[in-house]
Amino acid sequence: MRPLALALVVSGVLSVSGLLGGCATYEQELGRAEEHFQHDEHEKTLATLRALELDWPSFGVKDRARYAYLRGMTDYRIGFKADARHWLAIARQIDAEHPGSLGKTERELVDEKLGELNAIVWSGDVLPTEEAPGTKAPKKVTKTTADEPKDDDAKGDDDGKKKKKKTSDDDDSPKPKKKKSKDE
Repeated sequence: MRPLALALVVSGVLSVSGLLGGCATYEQELGRAEEHFQHDEHEKTLATLRALELDWPSFGVKDRARYAYLRGMTDYRIGFKADARHWLAIARQIDAEHPGSLGKTERELVDEKLGELNAIVWSGDVLPTEEAPGTKAPKKVTKTTADEPKDDDAKGDDDGKKKKKKTSDDDDSPKPKKKKSKDE
């Protein structure tokens, strides 16, 4: 065989094997997310599921239900209640349209948690929308000034200005305070 023909055959085989391998990839990643979920590694579960979200349209019905269940329960456990409600509602809808998409215990958990979250929304409260750690810039610390001292907390100095008495309890430093001895 000529080198060019051999290269085309090899590249064709590689692309076909890549396509076949690509089909199993989302299933493997979904399995990995489920394993993280079972070990209470919620941050890893959520990261894996978020990476899979773009592949959502290519999932089979059972895999979509499985994804929505895992995503909803993970969001619920982390505290992303609004997202949890969204994904659990999708899981319930898929199972309603395709009975058996979720297992019995999964379906019961979806109904329980979704009922809890719906009760909050229907009562007029708002579900907290928390953000994952590191998604917001840290708050800027500003220096604050104390209010003017009261007359009994202040004494006059040489300039006639009132000055607050300094006590050991006024120490705002993060260092541990010294224990008072019996003499003090």
